[in-house]
Amino acid sequence: MSQDTPDHALLPAAGVLDDAALQALGLTADDRSEIAAASKALEDISPGNLHVFGREAASKTAAFSSQLLDQVRNSDLDASGDKLGEVVRIARALDLGSVAGRSKLPVIGPLIDRLRGSRDELVQKFSTTNQQIERLMQDIGRQQDGQHRRVSEFDRMFDIVVEERRALGVHVAAGRQRLAELAEDLRALEGLDDPQSRTRRAEIDNAVRLLDKRVGDLAVMQHAAEQSLPMIRLIQANAIQLIEKFNTVRNVTIPSWKRQFAIQLSLDEQKNAVALSNAIDDATNDLMRRNADLLRETSVGTARANQRAVIDIATLRHVHDQLIHTVEEVRQVHREGIEQRRQAEGELARLREDVQKQLAKPALEV
Repeated sequence: MSQDTPDHALLPAAGVLDDAALQALGLTADDRSEIAAASKALEDISPGNLHVFGREAASKTAAFSSQLLDQVRNSDLDASGDKLGEVVRIARALDLGSVAGRSKLPVIGPLIDRLRGSRDELVQKFSTTNQQIERLMQDIGRQQDGQHRRVSEFDRMFDIVVEERRALGVHVAAGRQRLAELAEDLRALEGLDDPQSRTRRAEIDNAVRLLDKRVGDLAVMQHAAEQSLPMIRLIQANAIQLIEKFNTVRNVTIPSWKRQFAIQLSLDEQKNAVALSNAIDDATNDLMRRNADLLRETSVGTARANQRAVIDIATLRHVHDQLIHTVEEVRQVHREGIEQRRQAEGELARLREDVQKQLAKPALEV
């Protein structure tokens, strides 16, 4: 039993729960009565009772979190970001030059197509796009209402986690207090060697190990609850920023798009008229230049291909060098493998001898 003495010496002494210890757990002196009530659950030091101590302290947060996950999982709305992305995609797809049929003329064909599109056709196309954007914005508005509800729900979660943190602190304090009492019981049994005392000492020693582990786990859970509090506030802040950003998109961005489109209708008509006249001249010059460049490229390429050898000398030199290097590297790998196997044989022999020495030691040797 002397081997247990160092472990017993590490146990806390009775009266360890002073005001500083309570403050470290987020508690006050007013919580002592609740700590005492929680410690009564530890009067039974059987393993079956100790390993579930404090389990109910974290049950409220887990239940509320599951409820939130169910609400999110059962929602049939897409993410707000996807809806906003769809708005952007529709706006970008509003191509003023794609209203009329496409011309098959090279180079200047697209410009002619743009001139064909009448103003009435462009306005009609924008009206259809505007209706799509409005429907998407209504969907996003419903999602923003859900975000408002999430903000309120996270307020409830914050309060629940605060209570969980305090309840875990109460159970940690009760566990430490009980550990101090068990330490006193162990010290009272020191020096007694009758069967009943040995049995009681073993029972307390086992309870101390289980309870110490459980108290440590509860302390970790309390720390995790402490960390989740700022995380909840950050999530709320992010949700509020998303709501504000959506309001900006709906009240500022979308109206700005509509104004700019009206301006674009007029400017585009003027630009197309000027661009078409310039494009005709540019197309003539570009066609002649490209034909001259193509003639030179084709002629020179044909001559070079005709004069090139089937296999380049550089290719043959590369194949030769790689073949030499391959043979040398393979030989080196074989030599290294032989050396590694020799070293492994010596190491295995040493390990085998070490195992045999350990097995040969007397079983009762200290």
